[in-house]
Amino acid sequence: MATDHKTLQPLEFYKTFLDRKSRPDGRNLLEFRKVTVNAGSIGTADGSAIVKCGNTTVICGIKAEIAAPGMDEPSKGFIIPNVTLPPLCSSKIKSGPPGEAAQSATQFIAELVANNIILDLHNLCIHSTKWAWVLHCDLVCINLDGSLLDACVIALITALKNVTLPIVTYDEELDKLICDTDQKRPLEGIKQPVTSTFSLFENGILISDPTSEEEQLAAGLTSITMEGALVTHMYKPGGCTLDEKQVKKLIQQSELKAKEIVRLIEEVCLSSIAER
Repeated sequence: MATDHKTLQPLEFYKTFLDRKSRPDGRNLLEFRKVTVNAGSIGTADGSAIVKCGNTTVICGIKAEIAAPGMDEPSKGFIIPNVTLPPLCSSKIKSGPPGEAAQSATQFIAELVANNIILDLHNLCIHSTKWAWVLHCDLVCINLDGSLLDACVIALITALKNVTLPIVTYDEELDKLICDTDQKRPLEGIKQPVTSTFSLFENGILISDPTSEEEQLAAGLTSITMEGALVTHMYKPGGCTLDEKQVKKLIQQSELKAKEIVRLIEEVCLSSIAER
């Protein structure tokens, strides 16, 4: 009977849990799912990470190359993100060109990069007007069960912290690059933003870290990116509006999650460095 109710009236079925301040998976309304992080698992990448948030799993691999900087920003390098949602990650994802979810996630990460929320791109410059590092960051979701942006940001930051690059200098007299492949060093100045996604239902109930089903049933979504206690980005793709009290509540929850995720990333990256 419960299965029939869920199939025929999924929102009504879900509201029976919300009215009791609980969720079908047993979590409290503002409880986040368990996060696991692994760094350096892809040997062919310059930096990599695998992140699992509940059932949502994202792999990030980074490949570095050297190119001329842009004429409009001659002292900056590049971070080029690309989020891929293959059909295997969800029954709702079809084969073909990137869908709206993949494009939106890629654009979200690109905005964080453009606003220097991920890394100051000046740190990727080898020699102004001449050469800079280009980091191609491929994020592939192999299992999609909600809160995609949260998992992507964790995976990207962890992979960037796992990157090591050869020491490259520019000889002005010879007008050529000198690359020392025997010595490698990590990236500098990587920031530690953490994104938290919330679902809002029409009765004003807020939930943290929604699953795919919860995202579909909700009246709106909001993703808050924080670095420490500072809100660096807010993303709300339509839906119900939030009042000031609700926004403050979400920021408080985001700050708590950010502290825990930063601690986890640091532990994983230190362990990865020790194993090299």
